[in-house]
Amino acid sequence: MKSSRKKSRSKAAGTRRGRKPLAAVTPVVAVPAIVPVPVIATAPASAAPAPATITTRQVRVVLGTSCTIQEAEAVRAHLLAQAAQPGPYEIDGASVEHVDTAGVQLIVAFALDCLEKGVAYKWIGRSPTLEKAIDLLGVSPLLEYPA
Repeated sequence: MKSSRKKSRSKAAGTRRGRKPLAAVTPVVAVPAIVPVPVIATAPASAAPAPATITTRQVRVVLGTSCTIQEAEAVRAHLLAQAAQPGPYEIDGASVEHVDTAGVQLIVAFALDCLEKGVAYKWIGRSPTLEKAIDLLGVSPLLEYPA
């Protein structure tokens, strides 16, 4: 026999047939990643370094075999990581086999950022594929550091 009586549920109680009430959902907040910054030890002001110990370290920026829109995020991340280091920079594009406009744009953006900051850079190699793309897009003057 079926009971003709309706079961009542209290919406205010927040429970459903013995289940615990749902916890309040807290929004997820994106926290920026903490990037380690290299610590440079400095000598006390009274101790003047000898001229032979002052050297500038070249940061080598090596472009991979592919600089296309598919790898744009990875190439951009690599260039930003290298740009965070103090220059001057050596850019090695000798191994680039595949490049498109997006890849050249990222390289030009890196070069312009260096020019804006006054940090020197030089090319130590460009593959024929990269050279052809740079010439085709007409950005060769943008990629040369004025000496």
